[in-house]
Amino acid sequence: MYAKFTQLKAEVILTIQVLRRYWFSNLVGFFVDLVYFYAIFVAVRSLVPGENLPGTPSLILMYTVLHLTLGFYTSFYRFLRNDALQGTLEHLALARGGLLSQLFVRLAVQGAYIILQSLLVLLILVALTKVTLEITPWWPLGVGVVLLAAVGLSLLMGALGLYFKEIDNVFTLIQFLIPYFLSFIQWQPYMAYLPFAPGAHLVRLGLTGGDFDRGIFLLALFQGLFLFAAGLLAMVYMYRMVRRWGILGRF
Repeated sequence: MYAKFTQLKAEVILTIQVLRRYWFSNLVGFFVDLVYFYAIFVAVRSLVPGENLPGTPSLILMYTVLHLTLGFYTSFYRFLRNDALQGTLEHLALARGGLLSQLFVRLAVQGAYIILQSLLVLLILVALTKVTLEITPWWPLGVGVVLLAAVGLSLLMGALGLYFKEIDNVFTLIQFLIPYFLSFIQWQPYMAYLPFAPGAHLVRLGLTGGDFDRGIFLLALFQGLFLFAAGLLAMVYMYRMVRRWGILGRF
């Protein structure tokens, strides 16, 4: 337990140092996130006459959930790629608890930062557009199932990356599909079969004063658990395979 706390503390220190060293790049990236939304907002508003744009709260929430989901989706593959390029991937595998343990410790720290960043984006967008959100007590349930699915999909990408080494095209393809999965402004029955869509719909209901939909929550929870279990099993299997064949660090 003490060893895990030490590893967690080390990741926190590393994250703070990286943010301090590359503060300009992070600041510009945050500004770009806001500019992207403004470009989308202006494009949609130009199609709707009048000053009041219907669905603005849902548009803001969709963008924030997209920001949050992509942050978690890119985590495991980005961790593995960065350590492979730095030549430290095999060192992580030799650390206490093994590679998977180290990756989850890193995700805990990076995930907290992603959540805080997404929350700041949401607050700024709400202030700029002057919309009103009606927050319900159960809104974390929607966010939780969305993040569970994102982590599961991230594990799947990480597992593919361990074996195939270079999967940028597949990774980018799925990254382009995620915004479509999160198109929850107008809920349709077919969206029940899309990853992230039920959870994203719950987030919209939870932050706009909607009623809790038990059926949608159970569906979103099932999707999240299924993707997480599939991703974890794939990661464990691929990790064992590349270690057995001696190709873990061969990038």
